[in-house]
Amino acid sequence: MKTRSCLLFAVMALIGWVMPSFAEGVRSQIEAANAKFVELAAQGNAAALAGLYAKEGAVMPAGTEPIRGTEAIAKFWGAALASGVAAVELKTLEVYGRGATATEVGEYALRDKAGKMLDRGKYIVVWKHDASGWKLLRDMFSTNLPPPKG
Repeated sequence: MKTRSCLLFAVMALIGWVMPSFAEGVRSQIEAANAKFVELAAQGNAAALAGLYAKEGAVMPAGTEPIRGTEAIAKFWGAALASGVAAVELKTLEVYGRGATATEVGEYALRDKAGKMLDRGKYIVVWKHDASGWKLLRDMFSTNLPPPKG
């Protein structure tokens, strides 16, 4: 019985050592993908932004139905960029991963060309790994700003 307990403890310790290193490796790859997202947004390249999503990807902003598919995602980001968004800031807070999927929790800020804050909030992205790397599978976000007074 004592041997079985020691073996169970050893396996749990090994999992504890392996999982954080896996999450850290995934985190750095996700942060690199986020840096590409920020760069493409600054360039105003909605089509390339949509290319960062998995083929079955979806953007899920508050107040709308999910936006699915590369063309629809490009249209969504094109409209956001045309509305005055000139810069996107992303800050990864947490990453949880297992196998070919990972979940990222973070904070975002949107700024105009003058650097004025347009919006800030939080997001959760489910990432999917394929042959080309980590792709956004589900992208859900919401503002931290209070609703406009009506």
